[in-house]
Amino acid sequence: MMPYKHFPSKDHILMELRLEAFQRLTTHMRRAQAEAQTPTGALVAVSQAYVGFALKAPNDYRLMFDAWEFENYAQISADFGDSISREADSWRVNLDAVTAFAEAENLAIDCNFAAHWLWSSLHGMVQLHLSRKLAFGMEIQQLEQIFSEKIPTSIRAFSQK
Repeated sequence: MMPYKHFPSKDHILMELRLEAFQRLTTHMRRAQAEAQTPTGALVAVSQAYVGFALKAPNDYRLMFDAWEFENYAQISADFGDSISREADSWRVNLDAVTAFAEAENLAIDCNFAAHWLWSSLHGMVQLHLSRKLAFGMEIQQLEQIFSEKIPTSIRAFSQK
């Protein structure tokens, strides 16, 4: 019962844990992006960092993305205020990597769409793995390696040129 001395409800505890997990994911992705030598390398590195985080911290990942119905979301929003935006920081790293890649390649693409495609593809791969639904002869490491190799080509395919 010690956490309840510092938080008014279970929702507050879970939201704080969620936000901390999102911050760790964002830091991991930003580090990968910064260490890359090229926009293509950053695009791949950010994607690999996303998957790598989920594999290293599956419980954090589940907490971040599994459905959770807050008893009183309006109260959580009021109490956490702008800090709730930390949930979107990792998304912004993803969007930044896609945008930098598209600019470097001079691609005429909708970067928001391409970033959503990438994000949902990575998320789907991870969710299938974590729910033990990758049961048809492929391991996530194999998929992630192939996917990483194909990300730049796939993003280029969205070009409207």
